[in-house]
Amino acid sequence: MPLLGKYRFSFDTWRRIEPEEDFLEESQDIEDPDIETKDWKPIGGTPCDGISIAFVDGVRRTEHLVYIEDEYGGFSQGAFVSVGAGALFMKHGTVNLAQDSFKNLSVRRYLVVEGGVELEENSIKFPFEETTLEFLIEKAEGEISPFVNRIMADLESSVAQSVFKSCKPELMITDGTVHYSAKVKKLPFVGYVKKHRRLYIPSDRTHILRELKVGERTPIVKLHSQPTMEGEGAKSFDKFTWYVKISPAEGISGVARLEITAGIGLQKAKELANLTAYIIPKLASVEFSDKRAPQNLTPVKYLENALRRRLGSQTLIRRIITKHLTAPEAS
Repeated sequence: MPLLGKYRFSFDTWRRIEPEEDFLEESQDIEDPDIETKDWKPIGGTPCDGISIAFVDGVRRTEHLVYIEDEYGGFSQGAFVSVGAGALFMKHGTVNLAQDSFKNLSVRRYLVVEGGVELEENSIKFPFEETTLEFLIEKAEGEISPFVNRIMADLESSVAQSVFKSCKPELMITDGTVHYSAKVKKLPFVGYVKKHRRLYIPSDRTHILRELKVGERTPIVKLHSQPTMEGEGAKSFDKFTWYVKISPAEGISGVARLEITAGIGLQKAKELANLTAYIIPKLASVEFSDKRAPQNLTPVKYLENALRRRLGSQTLIRRIITKHLTAPEAS
């Protein structure tokens, strides 16, 4: 059994933890459904052909799950994980070359350990041919999976701010719910939520989902958000949210939810909501090319594919980790 400091490692070769997204879903209460209008009718999008858009997304992958045994025989869990984030910048209606469109593609690798593990090292390095595979050591606050998600969310946030500053897109779409960060609280980042875990429309107004046509949206609803996640991001703040009809599919399956921090103001939120109602349906994926159609947007699919390629071969990385931690000199 290999040693790292006073700890011994053993591998769980068959089970892999896959970080869940559920912790990013927040406990949100409808604060004001009439913040934009009391007349709950579909609202058409604002034509914006030629608009510049930046999409930001992240990916994560568990390379190896390990058990960590201390000198007293106690066991804790750890995970070698890789996370990536990046942006795809495009102008609608023009040719967008891949080498010009992908921005700030970044990959980070971590050995995340449970809180009781006290490793003196800051990282663990595995030499491979002419390079070195390095995993930064992080101690999870709570469970490992949510902690990995927060690492990815922080990387996405950093990418979003950098790309917004350098590219100045007219519309910035970030993947998933918008969570609190003092740095981005008043920046016009629109969160694109593909999965419907809750319905943020008063029950007496859900009829609007049947009335929406492709390219239309619901009125804006004001939410009070209290994240379930822990740590620096766990602060309540208000959001604006709305639904956009992105495909002819009936009911909730043909819509996507978008949201933005209320800190930008209602007028700016209305402008961005109108842009999304027009442009998002034009970028929706189709079933023959994406099993997550129509909610998974085509530019996001290409961005995710590029990021996963950047993560490298999982089989090779697992082999490198296993080889070095089970080598005679490691024990």
